[in-house]
Amino acid sequence: MIDYSELVSILSVPRPNGSAAVEQTKLALQAWLERRGIRYRFHSFRLYPFFFECVGAWIVLSRTALVLAVWLRWGWPALAIALGGLIGGTFDVRFNLPVISWPGARRGENILIEFEPSGEAKREVVLSAHYDSKTELLDHIARTFFVLRLRLGIALTLVLGVLGLADGLLRTSALAWSDLAFWIGVVLTLPMLFLAYGLGLDLALGRLVKPSQGAVDNGAACAILLGLAERLSQTPLQNTRVTLALFAGEEVNMQGSRAYARSRGWLLPTVALNLEAMAQDGGYVYWKQDGTAFGLVPTSHDINQAISAAVQGVTGQPAQPAGPINSDGFSFLSAGIPTSTLGTFDSRLWFSGFHRPADNVNRVVMARLPEGVEILSRFVEQYDRPRQARLLSASTSE
Repeated sequence: MIDYSELVSILSVPRPNGSAAVEQTKLALQAWLERRGIRYRFHSFRLYPFFFECVGAWIVLSRTALVLAVWLRWGWPALAIALGGLIGGTFDVRFNLPVISWPGARRGENILIEFEPSGEAKREVVLSAHYDSKTELLDHIARTFFVLRLRLGIALTLVLGVLGLADGLLRTSALAWSDLAFWIGVVLTLPMLFLAYGLGLDLALGRLVKPSQGAVDNGAACAILLGLAERLSQTPLQNTRVTLALFAGEEVNMQGSRAYARSRGWLLPTVALNLEAMAQDGGYVYWKQDGTAFGLVPTSHDINQAISAAVQGVTGQPAQPAGPINSDGFSFLSAGIPTSTLGTFDSRLWFSGFHRPADNVNRVVMARLPEGVEILSRFVEQYDRPRQARLLSASTSE
């Protein structure tokens, strides 16, 4: 029997990227696997652990410089500052290019637990979660206000750059128009500063406040995957290769899963299921969309139906749709792999409190950890032994 309390204790301490704690968590998980004789390997990648601190600081500093350029009527430098401010940050978040997020770069390591079938592998199932954590000034819900207005902030930045340029060009030939451009710019700096400082300070200063334990986001999901690893090590697969991935760097723009998805040659038909916020006291959900502030994509209808059926087979109730989410599932969707993300909600807090001290071990319902293992086992069964899985589901419903 698995002592889930041991796993939860390992996975309910603050473990931000770049810290000694996240390295200690990795070593503790490694030791846990070795004690049980479960084979694993590391997948290494280039990790930028202070990604969002850099992005947040850049947003604040670059937009402050832009405001000064408008207020002090610097002219064309306002446009240069606006464009530079957008390049730094946008390239990092949208294209995963470390224009400003490179300080402190080091090696990150994903933990991969791979199971081969007894026969020829006809397909692959990837199940994933992340073992890093993050703390912000705001939780998910409050931060969403600023994230949803990111495009507005970008538009305001460009408009202010153009107005600053127009103010400078018109000052000698059309002073009235120059003054109009100046005063419009002054007015528009106010909402831009509000959006920039709200998002920027939230991202930049999270390590300075009381930290999140990351017990739900995403410690519980990792514990469930390790419970599944124990079961799969004793249950031979027939036709399906199963990969369990514990990702580093999810809380810094999904760097670990992005690197893994890019590194793989996907030679077999593959589906992926990502886990987020498992083992809370509410019902199960799957998210209908996944992505970033720059774009969302739909999750796989077939995977949503498959995992919902597995949930119903164990709990008697199907998983319900929710969304959108920003998770490691997006890395697989971007690679063209049918993917969904499964989670639970808290009956009191719903989906709030993540990245904050409210995400602590008290939110984890211990009995739901083995329940999660059973759900994932049935999900894998649907792909490895589809006929037997249908019969099992039918007998359960009766």
